[in-house]
Amino acid sequence: MKPYCPKKWHIFFKAIHDNQRQMILEIIRNHHEIHANGIVEKVSLSQPTVSHHLKILCDANLLHVKKSGKEVLYSINKECIGECCGGFMRKFMDKTS
Repeated sequence: MKPYCPKKWHIFFKAIHDNQRQMILEIIRNHHEIHANGIVEKVSLSQPTVSHHLKILCDANLLHVKKSGKEVLYSINKECIGECCGGFMRKFMDKTS
């Protein structure tokens, strides 16, 4: 039997596997919407490191990005998280329950 794992699941789980990215996601969740400098102020990471992690999270479609003047605001993409986590859980749940 060929394993079924959509590519987006692989990208999603690889992105959230990192502790620093989980911390960044938690900060964004707590603020609903925040710019990169706001995240840098709350973590012990450099601005380039935060930008690197934000790019990975954006590439995995975990974040919504909204330009506000010269700043970029980040917020959680709850639909993507629900789809990936929900799809993964449905794949392994007992269908007889």
